[in-house]
Amino acid sequence: MKKLLIASAFLLGCGSDQDSKLQIVNGQNTYRSWFVKLNGCGGTLISSDTVLTAKHCNHQVNFKAKIGLYKRNDPNNGGKPLAEKIKITKVIKHTSRDLQLLKLEKPSRFRPIKLYEGNLSKGDRLAAFGFGNTEYGGSAPEFLQGAVFYYTGEGAREGIIRANNRPYQAVCHGDSGSPVIFQGELVATVTFTEGRCSTKGSMGFTRLDIGWINKNI
Repeated sequence: MKKLLIASAFLLGCGSDQDSKLQIVNGQNTYRSWFVKLNGCGGTLISSDTVLTAKHCNHQVNFKAKIGLYKRNDPNNGGKPLAEKIKITKVIKHTSRDLQLLKLEKPSRFRPIKLYEGNLSKGDRLAAFGFGNTEYGGSAPEFLQGAVFYYTGEGAREGIIRANNRPYQAVCHGDSGSPVIFQGELVATVTFTEGRCSTKGSMGFTRLDIGWINKNI
């Protein structure tokens, strides 16, 4: 999974959440109908007509979001329900966090994910999803990928939470803005990873601002 923020690498329902079996660099195919493929980034359907992604992805109106994509460049979507393409009509950027809302031209037929409003404890297992590169300097995967990470604490920047990867797993270029979930609910979006998508690095995810989302959704 891969997009860059400064010198760091960046980074979705039908189907069960088998988080213990997920990866991204060295990834495993996984389907999430609320995952949204954007131009070089990922996103999450959080209401019938709203997508959440990363602000540094800098999306524009009139671009079409692909909702429920499982297999790229396949008109049959790998045998899953056909993905939707819906035009973006409005962009709302957070003033301080790496968060951005995209308003859709019409409601999606897919069910949006719920937002997690609780707290995290060290060691909590988080799952991330995306179409980012499977290795540094590599190419994007054919199928949506998933990975498991473990929450380690708050980051130095506002809204950033840190997580360690499992052995041989990492987010990468193209994963920016992609969903990070906890207990089946959206808790954050992918912002960066350290060291050229290193599987030994630490990940940085942007925690949701629930008040801001509810105000603008």
